Amino acid sequence: MNAVQASAVYGLPQARHRFYAWTACRAAQAGSAKAKRSEMMRALETCGVVTYLAQPTHEPIEQSALDLLFYDWVEAAMRTLGHEFGKPVSFGIAAKLISVYAKGIYVLHAGPDCKLAERLHPPIDSLLLKGVDARFGTKHASSFKWQKLDRSRYIALITQLRHQVADRPFWHLEEHWEP
Repeated sequence: MNAVQASAVYGLPQARHRFYAWTACRAAQAGSAKAKRSEMMRALETCGVVTYLAQPTHEPIEQSALDLLFYDWVEAAMRTLGHEFGKPVSFGIAAKLISVYAKGIYVLHAGPDCKLAERLHPPIDSLLLKGVDARFGTKHASSFKWQKLDRSRYIALITQLRHQVADRPFWHLEEHWEP
C-alpha cells in the first residue's frame, strides 16, 4: 500500500480509536499489572463498545438500558481477559477500560445535548473518589477500591455517585477529578 492509499484508509476516526484505546488500556493497567496492553486492546475491541460507539447515530436510550449495556461490555471484556489470556481482572478494572474509551471516543466529541454522552459512566478511580469525598464529605475512596470492585459494589458506587451530579450529565462528576 502506498502513502496515498494509506491516507485514504487511515483517518481521524482510526486515529481517535487507536489513541483512546491506548489511553483506556493504560488507565486500566494502572489498577492491574495482570494484563498486557495487547490483551486489554483485544478485550476492548471484542466486548461490543467499539462497535456500538462507532455507529453514526444512536437512538435515545434510557439510563437503565445503557447501564445494562455497559455492564455487558464490562463482563465481555472480563471474559476475554480471563478465558483467552488467563488474566482475570475485576469488574472495576474492566469498567475503567470501557469508560475511559467511551469518554474519549464519544463523550469528548459529542454535542452538548447528546443524551448518550450525558449517560455514559465516567472513569472511576481513586483520584475521582477522593475529589468527590473532599467536595461532598463522603467516604467513597476508603469504602470502594476501584481496582477490586465486583459488579454489585460497582453498581452501588455508581448509584451513590449519580446523586452527586443531580440532573447534570454524569460526566460532570469529573469536575472533582484532579489528575
